[in-house]
Amino acid sequence: MAMAIAAPLSRPRWSATALTWYISAFIFILLGSAPPASLAASDGGSAGSDNNGDDDDDPCLLYLAQSTIPNAGLGVFAGASFKKDQQVGRVGDAAILTVDQNWHLSSEGVSVSKGEGDYHWPLTNYDWNAPDIGCEWEAEDVSVTVTGFGAAPNCHFRLINIAEHKATYDNAGLDRYKSPGAGASTPWFNRSSTALWDIEAGSELFVDYGQDWFLTRDGVFELVPVADSFEKAQSFLKHYGELLVGSTNPDDLVEDKMALDEDARRDLWDIIRTFPYVTRERQALPVNHEDAIRAIHGDIQAIEKENSVRSVQYLKERGKCMDNIVPAKSNIPHAGRGAFATRLIPKGGLVAPAPVVHIADKSSTNMYNEKIGRHGNIVRDESVIVTQQIILNYVFGHPNSTVVLFPYSSNVAYINHHATEYNAEVRWAKDFSFYHKNEWLSKPVDFLEEQWTSGLLLEFIALRDIQAGEEVLINYGDEWQAAWDEHVQKWHPSNSDTLWTKTTDNNTGLSEYLRAEVLNDDMATPIRTMAEQAVEPYHSSIHFKCYVNVNHLSPYEFEPLTRPYFKREWDRRVDMRDDSDDVHYNACNVTLRYESDEDDSGDDDDDEVEEGAGAEYLYTIELEVKKEFGNTFISEFHVITDVPREAIAFVNLPYTSDIFLKNAFRHEMKLPDDVFPKAWMNAILEN
Repeated sequence: MAMAIAAPLSRPRWSATALTWYISAFIFILLGSAPPASLAASDGGSAGSDNNGDDDDDPCLLYLAQSTIPNAGLGVFAGASFKKDQQVGRVGDAAILTVDQNWHLSSEGVSVSKGEGDYHWPLTNYDWNAPDIGCEWEAEDVSVTVTGFGAAPNCHFRLINIAEHKATYDNAGLDRYKSPGAGASTPWFNRSSTALWDIEAGSELFVDYGQDWFLTRDGVFELVPVADSFEKAQSFLKHYGELLVGSTNPDDLVEDKMALDEDARRDLWDIIRTFPYVTRERQALPVNHEDAIRAIHGDIQAIEKENSVRSVQYLKERGKCMDNIVPAKSNIPHAGRGAFATRLIPKGGLVAPAPVVHIADKSSTNMYNEKIGRHGNIVRDESVIVTQQIILNYVFGHPNSTVVLFPYSSNVAYINHHATEYNAEVRWAKDFSFYHKNEWLSKPVDFLEEQWTSGLLLEFIALRDIQAGEEVLINYGDEWQAAWDEHVQKWHPSNSDTLWTKTTDNNTGLSEYLRAEVLNDDMATPIRTMAEQAVEPYHSSIHFKCYVNVNHLSPYEFEPLTRPYFKREWDRRVDMRDDSDDVHYNACNVTLRYESDEDDSGDDDDDEVEEGAGAEYLYTIELEVKKEFGNTFISEFHVITDVPREAIAFVNLPYTSDIFLKNAFRHEMKLPDDVFPKAWMNAILEN
């Protein structure tokens, strides 16, 4: 009897020409195409600096080292393990505001763009949106430079393991009525970072830049994979597996069923990885063929996570510890916070690494007076420089140059000055050749102005043994000391009339300055109504915002002849919906206060108000809202009753915090003559 025997599964065979054509075709189909581009190869580097976290009883918590992402330069790594929700590192980072910069660098009030080459400001690639930090009310246009975790870590959308939080406002006791140091240092600090899940020691730490950050930038950034890139790359790998074995069965991915031998597979993968049309999707593929095979029926994320971990020994030998200093109240009068050693730092040892962002012209920090322009609008008065952005106090420069350098490593912003008793100095890094471009030091300033990413590394080095708990100090230079001495001699207590503001409004109320945070922390004291404020006003530096939804179901078909009037009760389900774009803080006035009727709340937890004497009251508020209608605006008047205390907030008026004081000190630190590159000395000294 004849038997039908299944033929053994044959291995597909491909000619070189057919294989090349096939690979080219499905690279185009599955990964898309882009103009030819190339990424520079990175080389290794070694640190070997003293005091690099070698003590197992006191390990360095954070290291700066070469990123595990190819061609990404620097990365931040965990020197110890962290539990989910644990603070990563010892303390949060400093946040430094830049305000209305486009306005100050425009002509006749016409805004310019940081990213279009109108002025050189590479920090635009490192800055955060003000709402992410919690300081959006400080000015009309605010961007924030955050040191440490705000600038040093990379973003890998499949491996984000760090959650970042808002900063805290605290001026470290520098009273504007008593201290010449008021307004000279950033009051925004402790922007904390926590672990999104358990993080093992040696892991590279990744933060979320937001997908738009990459999609709106060109150059090397336009090739960085975003979330969608990994999905397409995973789909590509599935088809690649079919090409190798002729099936989608994961059990078929074994050597004797492969269409190509191992060497041929490696060569093929090299062709795919070096295909002349580079896309984000191709960059999301595993680098080596072994990882690609594992990811075909697995997950690129798991492979990437494995590859994002370095050994702690590697970090000790080839990284730089970022954990040797922490901020605390300085011993220097009027300095605010200072940087203190967390452990013994031996003479010649590393205090902190400091990658720097270069700014070709420090005049881009200038802030100008205002005047009425030809068209009746407020424009800058180019003849009057009122002050400079506060970031000028955090950069290194030289009297003979327009170039300044902003160091963005953790806590180096807190290192203070002493003219004679300094215990540390600054020098250029001698290693990290994969990042530090030593050739830039001999390039002219015109060259620097064409560079929009960082590429230089400074180091703070101990001049003698620095004991644990001792404040770290450097010498800012004779020019800085002379400027500070003159400032102290001429300084006088400030008041609201000496504030620089980009507004012509005059505020009424108590002239003494008070932060809104103080009043918001006091939920027990009832809010004063408008009638009560006429007798007992609040401070002129604050106003009210109310958490209400001003949208309504009455669309306008025609422009109303009178101002629309709306009155209703406050409703938590409508006014406190976090998922609604219509809900936001609106300027409001408190007109009535009355005791809450507990019977109205019933057993519904949603209707309960917060505990405390102030929470026992409800309020009636009034607010005026302008809404766009065609080419004009409609002004609506809203009255909302039964508003709980939690829906009313005190808010700082823009341009009232200490950084806007006219007499606040501003001066860059001097990089010593033997450190500052001679090729950058492009300024002529005035006699």
